[in-house]
Amino acid sequence: MSLLLALGSGVALGVAFLWTWAQPLAWVGIALLGWALHRANGWRQAAAALLLSALVRQGVALHWWVGTAEFYTAPWLPPPFIVAFLGWTATGALSQVPLLALAALPVKRVPPRYWLPLGWVLGEAGLEAWSGFSMTHVLHSQWMQPPILRAVGFVGWVPTLVLCLLAAVCVGEAVALRSRRLLLPAVGVMLALAALPRLPVADDALQGTGVVHMASSVRVPESVPEATERLIWPESTVRGLQRGTEGRVSRPEVLEAFDARLPVPAIAGLMLRTPEGFFNAAAAFDADGRLRETRGKSILVPIGERSIFGLQGRGEPLLASQARPLLSLAGRKVIPLICYEAFSRATALRGREAGGELLAVLASDLPLAGSRFAVDQAIGGVVMRAVELRMPAVRASLGGIAVVVSSDGRVLARSAPGASSILMLSPPPRMVEAMQE
Repeated sequence: MSLLLALGSGVALGVAFLWTWAQPLAWVGIALLGWALHRANGWRQAAAALLLSALVRQGVALHWWVGTAEFYTAPWLPPPFIVAFLGWTATGALSQVPLLALAALPVKRVPPRYWLPLGWVLGEAGLEAWSGFSMTHVLHSQWMQPPILRAVGFVGWVPTLVLCLLAAVCVGEAVALRSRRLLLPAVGVMLALAALPRLPVADDALQGTGVVHMASSVRVPESVPEATERLIWPESTVRGLQRGTEGRVSRPEVLEAFDARLPVPAIAGLMLRTPEGFFNAAAAFDADGRLRETRGKSILVPIGERSIFGLQGRGEPLLASQARPLLSLAGRKVIPLICYEAFSRATALRGREAGGELLAVLASDLPLAGSRFAVDQAIGGVVMRAVELRMPAVRASLGGIAVVVSSDGRVLARSAPGASSILMLSPPPRMVEAMQE
């Protein structure tokens, strides 16, 4: 029975990442896991339940990793499904390490509600510290749930996570013990979430910001909307390798490989060749197209950009940048995150501490292999970063979807798939807020 409940937990948690209507199932999955742990007969069964739930969750939520592994394929790599399975197993198991240790406690004397929330938080933090990012933090599945977004904005990521986990585990134990009293924490958390007011909106940095989305690298917008003050281009916008160093450029020059000659300052993605090695970088250009400043990517994709477990894709291994994630662009301090860095809480928080005003994700969605689920999860990561940082965010895309996100988590604009143009707010943010009051 315990393993059957764990299987249901993993399915519910995984499905919560796939459809917006299914997002509340994440808490059903946690409740089922609490129930399974309560019924576990000894540490081995509890450990088996934890690992089974985590593996199923990863496989369901990140099933599209098979297509991504195929995108990075090389003759010396195992088949894509095996690579994806290794990823699911490694990330799922690592996220459970603290829980496995805590499950060794006498479960009958120390119910899961007292240790599962703590172990879950430590597991998510440990996985992100090891890999640099995590797509399956349980709160990443909640990006269309206003009460959760408000809680993250007002009380923070970790307190929100702990309270929601506690509520869900108590429900699971209440069912196992047939105890109505154990439902009280869940009722209290739900009432507290419902009572939170709307988050204040601070979207001034979106005014004049254009977000480029391109169906392919050869379909480049040729003009900008009126009143555009700055542009955010996707990852890999600038062709070829560019020689230089990370940081401010002492002698700014026009890069001929930057195909877009649009008369506004811009941030775009490029590959930077330095004496130390290669960076996947974000670069700031002035209105004349001169390169002013670069910032290398600090969170690298396993296999695609760095070696892991001895596996390396077709490309040259890249260097991880230690520079602060901040670039100046047309009077704004921009936090440039490159693609998967949108799932790195630590990187985004470093940018806010450095004085960032606008979060800008430069994404290439080509490795997502056309998966609608992957694109939605990527957008969800941007929404959660915006709410946690309490600042607006934009996402430029090559081969996917561009979005403009308010500081309160609302998706204000979203590009159509397969289109190439520049996404801007119309009407401006202040007018949008006034219309909704």
